[in-house]
Amino acid sequence: MNDIEELISQYPQISFSFEPMPDRMGGITLGNEITINSNLSPRLQLQWLYEELGHIMTTTGDISEYDSLSNLVQEKEARVWGMKHHVPFYKIKKASKEDVDDDYEVAEELGVQVDYLHEVGSAYGLKYKHLDE
Repeated sequence: MNDIEELISQYPQISFSFEPMPDRMGGITLGNEITINSNLSPRLQLQWLYEELGHIMTTTGDISEYDSLSNLVQEKEARVWGMKHHVPFYKIKKASKEDVDDDYEVAEELGVQVDYLHEVGSAYGLKYKHLDE
């Protein structure tokens, strides 16, 4: 069972589908139905799957319009929920204790993209030297 199948199996009450979507769209949640962009790599699909699960777990109502501060706050909350469930802090700590040369190796070890790793790190309050320059 791959990571996506394993995650989906933990949420039998949710309906999942994978469909082609516009390039800028990774996924969408409507009620208890999640659709993920099938054009994305499995790594990106997993990242979006966690975020969309975050919407089910944290979001109230329709937040598709980003003209309200409340909707933006809920969007961020869902994204942070997804990131923290996808990459728990102990995994970052463990990877950083290993003999790694840079954050690209940490990202590879964790199975995420470097920019996503940086977002996860920011969610935990970590700083990356080249981001602060």
